[in-house]
This record gives sequence, structure tokens and C-alpha cells, in this order.
Amino acid sequence: MYIELDASQRDIPQIAFKKPRHSNLIKKSELALYSESRILLRALEARVNEYQGILEQQVITMLEDKDQGLNEYLTNVYQEVTQDWQSQQNEWFKCAELEFARHLEQQQEMLEEIKRDLKQSIAMAIERRFSSLNQSETLITYLTEVLHNEMDDQLRELNITKNYHENGVLLTIESEDSVISIDTQNIVNELRVSLGLL
Repeated sequence: MYIELDASQRDIPQIAFKKPRHSNLIKKSELALYSESRILLRALEARVNEYQGILEQQVITMLEDKDQGLNEYLTNVYQEVTQDWQSQQNEWFKCAELEFARHLEQQQEMLEEIKRDLKQSIAMAIERRFSSLNQSETLITYLTEVLHNEMDDQLRELNITKNYHENGVLLTIESEDSVISIDTQNIVNELRVSLGLL
């Protein structure tokens, strides 16, 4: 028995081997083969869809794994860069602190040198003043007044002798009861000791 196909059914894809035809008639056995082929094709399409879903899920899982791995890698790289930067900062601060300490020490040494020079200059200036003070008439006049006061010589009746020597003047006042002597050299030496020059 044969079935006649109309023109619209001729576009149905053929799965079986194409046989030479000289008419538009088809056998029932060929139609059954066609139906089985259609069922097989649908099963294959379902299997392809299933595999495609599995493949898509595997791709998504792979992408998620890659994304997680990339995030972990970037996190590790960021931590390494941060640690390197922190180490560089610490090294920079350490070097800056050492450099600052070195400059501070240099400034301290310069200040100490200036203080020593200033102290030496002051000591030399005072020493020059002391050298001229040994035989200073102003000092001799002052000490003369001191001797008169020590002897209660309000009227200045007692005589004061002045003995000049190389380092100063020895002033002596004498009464019936006592003798008092003052040497300008001793006074100048006491001043030197009090100022730390000796």
C-alpha cells in the first residue's frame, strides 16, 4: 500500500538514505522508518539539550572557580604589594630617622663647639681683664677704703703701705693693736676660682 504525499510534505528532512524515486508515493515501511527517525531525532535533541545544560553548568562552575582563583590571586598580590609598600615605608622611616639623628648629632656637636668657643672667648676676655685688674687704681682705691673700714679708721689717720710686685699690689694697714694686709693677686685668684678659670 502506498501513500501519496502532497507538495508541502516534500520538505520534510530525510534521515534515511535517499533512494531514487520516480513518483511521489512512499511505502508504509519507509513512513515507519521516518517516524522512528523523528522519535530518535527528538531523543537526540533532548540528549543534546541535556548535555548542553550540563556543559553550561560546567562552564559556569569553571568560570566561578576561575573567578575565585583570580580573586584569591589578586588578593595575594595586593597583600604582597601592601606588605612590600609597608616594608618600604618602614625602611624609609628608619633611614629618615637615622638621617635626622645624624643631622641632630651634627647640630649638637656644632652647638657644643660654639659653646666651647664662646666660653673660651669669654675666659680669655676675663683673663685679660684680670691681668690688668691686679694693679688697677680703682681696685686699689676700693681696697684702701675697705682697710680703713676694717680698722674703724673713720678719720683716715692710719697709713696704708703699698708694695708693688710683678703680679699685683700688697696693701697693708697697721694700728697699735693689729695689722691687716690685702694682696690684689689673691683677690684676682679668688675671682678666677669662683669663675672656674683656674
